[in-house]
Amino acid sequence: MTTGTTSNGAAATRTGDSDVPVDFNWNSEPDPLSPLPRTLPAEPTPEQAANAEVLSECLRDGLQGVSRYPDIDAMLKYVELLDAFGVRSATVGIHTGAGTLDATMKELLAGMAEHFPNIVPSVLSVCTPASLKWTAECREIHPKLESVVFMGSSPVRRMVQGWDMDFILRRMEATISETVALGIPVIGGTEHTTQTAPADVRAITRVQVENGAYRVAVADTIGIARPVGAYRLCSFIRQLLDELGTPDMKLDWHGHRDTGNALGNAMMAIAAGANRIHVVSRGVGERSGNASLEEVVLNLAAMQAEGGHPVSWNMTELLGLISFYQEMVDVPTADHGVLGKRYSYTSSGIHTDAILKANALADNARKAGDFPLEQKLREMARVVYSAVDPAAVGGTYSVGVSQWSGTSSVKLACLQSGRDPEKLTAERVDQILAYAKSEGRELEGEELEAWFAQS
Repeated sequence: MTTGTTSNGAAATRTGDSDVPVDFNWNSEPDPLSPLPRTLPAEPTPEQAANAEVLSECLRDGLQGVSRYPDIDAMLKYVELLDAFGVRSATVGIHTGAGTLDATMKELLAGMAEHFPNIVPSVLSVCTPASLKWTAECREIHPKLESVVFMGSSPVRRMVQGWDMDFILRRMEATISETVALGIPVIGGTEHTTQTAPADVRAITRVQVENGAYRVAVADTIGIARPVGAYRLCSFIRQLLDELGTPDMKLDWHGHRDTGNALGNAMMAIAAGANRIHVVSRGVGERSGNASLEEVVLNLAAMQAEGGHPVSWNMTELLGLISFYQEMVDVPTADHGVLGKRYSYTSSGIHTDAILKANALADNARKAGDFPLEQKLREMARVVYSAVDPAAVGGTYSVGVSQWSGTSSVKLACLQSGRDPEKLTAERVDQILAYAKSEGRELEGEELEAWFAQS
C-alpha cells in the first residue's frame, strides 16, 4: 500500500489500481498554507466571550437525533423559551421535499414570524434549484429568514458524490449569488469543513465571500476535531477573511460531541475569532449529539461576568429551557453531566455539614438584620460544594440521606423539606441514619417525608 495524491491534490491511499482519498486532518497534518500552531490560548478573552453569540440548532440538527418530530405547539412553546432566555438566532429547517415535515417547518416559520420577531430563523439549503425554490418559499413566510447555503467538501465526500472541486465551486457560486439576488441573507457553509484541506477551504471561502455571503460557517460534521484543530481552522479562515478585505465578516462554529471535544472546540473556535457557536439543549443530535447549549453558555456567562461584562442570557431561565426541550423530544435526563439530575444533589455528610453551617451563618445574619450579608451567605451555602449555583440557573439544591450521610445530612434534608431541623430529636436522626446505612441506599422524597412526619 502506498500513498499519493488524487487529481484534486488530496492525499490518497493506493490499493491495487484504485485511489482512495484521505480526508485532511486539521488536528495534526502539516500544510504550508496553515502551519500547525505551536501554542494555544487557554481560553477566549473576556472581550471575545462578551461578543460571542449562540445559534440554536435545537429545532433542526437536534431533531435529527430523536425518534419523533415534535408537534407545532410544543416547538413554538420552545421558541418562546428561547426568546425569554435571550437566544436571537435559530436554524429551523432543511429542504426535504414536499410532505408532512415540510409543512410543519413552514408552519413553524409562520408562528415565529407572528409571535417571536426577535429571533432570526435560518434554513439549510443544498446547492440545487429545488432547494433554492424551497428557501424562497420559506422567505415568503418569514421576512427575516436567512439561508445556510452549503455543500460537502471533504475528499471522501467528493469521491462518493462524484464531485470535483470545480463542480463544488460552480454550484456554490450560482446558488449563493441567486439566493442573495432574492434578498435572502446567506451564510456560506460547508459540510465536513474539518476534513477539508486548506487549499480547498481557501477556494471555497473566496467563492462564498465574493458571491455575497455575509457570514461563513465552519462545520465539524462528524465531531472529529480536537481543540487544536478547531483553533487552527478558525484562525486560518479568519486570516482569509482579512486577506479578502472582509475583516468584520462573522464566523460560525458548528460542532459535534463524537469524541467529547465539543465544548473545548467551541472555546478554541471563539479564541481563534469565531463569533457564534451552534448549540442544542442537552447536546441532543445525530450520533453522539451536538455542542451542548448549557455547557457553552455556562462557561461563556462565567467569562463575561469575570471580565466585568453583562451576561448575554437570562441564566435563571436555563434549567427550564433545557428541561422543556428534553421532554419535548423524549430524551431522559442523565443522572450525571452538566445540569444532570444530580447536578445539585448531595447526601455526603462532609458536604452537607458545610452547607448546613453556611445556612446557619445566614440565619444569624438575618437575625442581626444584616440582609445583604444573609444573601451572600445563602449563595455561599449553595456553591460551597457546587460550581453551579442552582438558583442562578432556575433550580434548587437537593439533599438525600444515604450510607455516606451524617447528622448534618438529615438536618439539611429536613430544612429543605420546609421543616425546622432543630425539632428533630437526636433519636430520630439516629434512626434515619441507621435505616439508610442498613439499606445501603439513598433515601429521598416521600420516603424521607414519612420519617420527618413522625418527628
